[in-house]
Amino acid sequence: MAAGEEKVSPTGDDTSSGNGQGKQPLQTLNTTSDREDGFLQAEPDPPKEGLMAWLQVLGAFVLNLNTWGLMNSYGVFQTFYQLHLLQSESSSSISWIGSTQAFFLFIVSMITGPIFDAGHLALLLWVGSGLVVIGSFLVTIASQYWQIFLTQALVMGVGFGLIYLPAPAVVSQHFHAHTALAMGASSAGSALGGVIYPIVFSRLEPRIGFGWASRVLAFIVLLTSAIPIALMRTKTHSERLSKRIVARNCSLIDYSAFRDPPYLLLNLGLFFGFMGLYIVLYYVELFALDHNISPEISEYLLIIINLSSLPGRLIPGYYADRIGSINVQFSVALLSMILTFCLMTIRSAASLVVFAVLFGFSTGAFMGLPAAGVVNLSADKSKIGTRLGMTLAFVGIGVLVSNPIAGAILGANKNWVGLISWCGALLAASSVSMAACRISKVGTRLSEVI
Repeated sequence: MAAGEEKVSPTGDDTSSGNGQGKQPLQTLNTTSDREDGFLQAEPDPPKEGLMAWLQVLGAFVLNLNTWGLMNSYGVFQTFYQLHLLQSESSSSISWIGSTQAFFLFIVSMITGPIFDAGHLALLLWVGSGLVVIGSFLVTIASQYWQIFLTQALVMGVGFGLIYLPAPAVVSQHFHAHTALAMGASSAGSALGGVIYPIVFSRLEPRIGFGWASRVLAFIVLLTSAIPIALMRTKTHSERLSKRIVARNCSLIDYSAFRDPPYLLLNLGLFFGFMGLYIVLYYVELFALDHNISPEISEYLLIIINLSSLPGRLIPGYYADRIGSINVQFSVALLSMILTFCLMTIRSAASLVVFAVLFGFSTGAFMGLPAAGVVNLSADKSKIGTRLGMTLAFVGIGVLVSNPIAGAILGANKNWVGLISWCGALLAASSVSMAACRISKVGTRLSEVI
């Protein structure tokens, strides 16, 4: 070394002094993946669950209001279309509208996940909310099957898919100790939407007609969509993410998930569970009318189910943080199966209302916890968006075909026993899959939290 030169460490500290004072130990990088564009990726501290975190829950609540809330209200449209606007169409054909809408919510989420992981939350909220609003207004001028299918199923469905996944994904970034509770609270928006939207439509349609009743719903969606756009923010443990990290996360598929048996079994349980639950949501009002239940009670059954799902999302969500979200989902899937088979014996209005209350509670718990289960089973939290998208896409395939199959089973002869058996079998398969998921992860020890 030439005279006068100083040896400088990579950290910029002077290492030339003879006594070594002031030296800083060099940090060794074991792999190149530890260094991202010149800075180290440290493990994030547990998030502080303060005001900002709960504002994200509020934003996610509204997203659920305008996605699942509208989607869970389709039963009232199913009945209206079948009895009035689309009388010439079969039950199976009409159910394709709602099933396709739900399918797009799920399948588009597979694309939404990587986009979210890449940091484009605002883009998803603006574009998705815009599509939902546009589709809602276009429904108001539709009068033929293909027009309703295009607007309510395709346009709104794609919009749902863009804005739903950010709800659980953002909430999961801001919570650690109370993740399931926060997820349940945010998903309560779907319960509220499932109450508000059917009531508004049912009360207004006889007075002002289909067009203006649907237009009122569209204005509600328009006004409330501003809330998540204003409030929701992603949270990262670094102020800047390197292009390398973004490229790594921006993938439609996390292939490591296919080597994760608990995750695969959870997906199977959700696949069968959502297939079964949506059959009841679509057909419960028609079931009541066909069994001589008064229209005044029949039209409120879907509302009762959605209203009962509100405590179903909050109470089990609270306990899921203590006993495990998958444990709770197994229990409510089993309860839903039992209640569904009980429909075969129900003939009175009072018993049907009791069924709606109990089924709504179990439905709310089942639908409110999938994201928490995926988060719990995902070791790499940077891939949560991708894994949620994969889960929703898989579930969407089941939802797409479930209700049309149910409509075909029901047929013109109103084979309710066959439809109920199909629904109950799906929920039984969901229960078995959830139990297998739990066993594959922690074994048969009942005390294990998962």
